[in-house]
Amino acid sequence: QRSHANDPDVTVQFYHTAPPLTPDRSPRFFPSPPPMRSPAPLLAALALSPGADAFRVPSSRRTAAAGASRCRAAVCPAPRRPPSSLSALPDLPSLVTAYSDDPLGDLLFGANGLVIAGTLATAAAVGATFYALLPKVGSASFDLTEAEQDAVDRVDAAYDAKPWEKEVTEEGSKGYVNRRRQANEAKEAYQERASEEGTARRGLKDRSLRYSEADLGFLAGLIRAADPAPGDVCFDLGCGAGRSTAGLAAVYPAFGKVVGVEFLAPLTKLANGYRGKVKGKKAAMEYRTGDFAEEDLSGAGCVFVGPANFISDADLQGALETLPSGVAVMTIDKRLGGDFTLVTEVADPSGDLVLNTGYVYRKK
Repeated sequence: QRSHANDPDVTVQFYHTAPPLTPDRSPRFFPSPPPMRSPAPLLAALALSPGADAFRVPSSRRTAAAGASRCRAAVCPAPRRPPSSLSALPDLPSLVTAYSDDPLGDLLFGANGLVIAGTLATAAAVGATFYALLPKVGSASFDLTEAEQDAVDRVDAAYDAKPWEKEVTEEGSKGYVNRRRQANEAKEAYQERASEEGTARRGLKDRSLRYSEADLGFLAGLIRAADPAPGDVCFDLGCGAGRSTAGLAAVYPAFGKVVGVEFLAPLTKLANGYRGKVKGKKAAMEYRTGDFAEEDLSGAGCVFVGPANFISDADLQGALETLPSGVAVMTIDKRLGGDFTLVTEVADPSGDLVLNTGYVYRKK
C-alpha cells in the first residue's frame, strides 16, 4: 500500500495473487468492506443483451483493476464460469436492461412473419364477407305492386292519421307508441282484476299479451307466398288494435272475411274504432274478444300469427288443432312442427341488422 502523491485521501491496493476464498467460495474483501453478493445472476441476464462478450469474467489469476478516483474498495473477480447456454440465443433486446414505450411495436417486431400474414389474411377475409352481406341486408325489401303499396298506405293513414302520430321515434311512430301504451294499461288492468278474483298466477296470461305490430309490407309478402283462394276466411290470432287485420283485408280484398281475435276487450274496442277509418277497397272485417287458444278454426282458409315470439306455444298449438288439412298458416319468428309442412321462408323487409323471418306452413 502506498499513498497517492497528489491526493493523500486516496489509496490504491494491488494484489499479485488472488485472495483466498471463503468456504462458500465468495471472494474475500480487503480491507474488510461489507460482503458483496455474487454477480453471477446479473451476468447471466446480461448475456441476453447485445455484445454479451463484453461482460466476460476475467481469469481468477489476474489482478483486479483499481477503481476510479475516490473509490476505496477493490474486489477479486469470481472464478470464470462456463459459458451459459443463454449466450447461444439470438441478439434480442434484454428484458433486464431494455425498456420500450411501444410494447405493441416490440411484439410485432419479434413476432413470426407467417403468423402476422395469416392474421391479416383472416381479418381481410372476415371483412370481405361482412362487406358482401351489407348489400343484401340493406336492400332486403319487397317489391310491392301498386295495389299492395296503396293498401299499405291506406292502413298507415288510418292508424297514424294525425301529424303527431306520424312522427317517428326510436321505438316507431308516435301512433304506435300510443297504441302500445294503451295495450299495456289494458294488460295491467286485466291482471289486477284477475288477482282480485283469486286467479292462480299460472292462470294469468303475461307473455302472450306483449303488444307488437307487423310490418305491412312483410305481411303482403306472406300473403303472396301463402297464395290464399278467393273467398277464404282468414283469422288473425292476437290482433291487438287490429292493424294487421286491416292490412290483411286491404292487401287481399278477395278474402271472404278477415276475423281478428284479441284477448283484451279494450283493444277489441280500439280495433273497431279504426275499422271505419280504412278507406278504399278491402275485405270485410270482424273483431272478437276471446282466447284464441279456444277459438274454433274449422272454418278457416288461412291463419296469420305474428309477430309471435311472445305467444305461448301451448296456446298456439291448442288453437291450430282445429284447423282443416291444407290450410296455410303465416307466422313471423315462429316455427311450427308436427302436423305442419314448411312451404317457404320470407326474408325481413326492414333492411336493418336485427332480422326477422316469416314462415308459411300448410296443415298436413
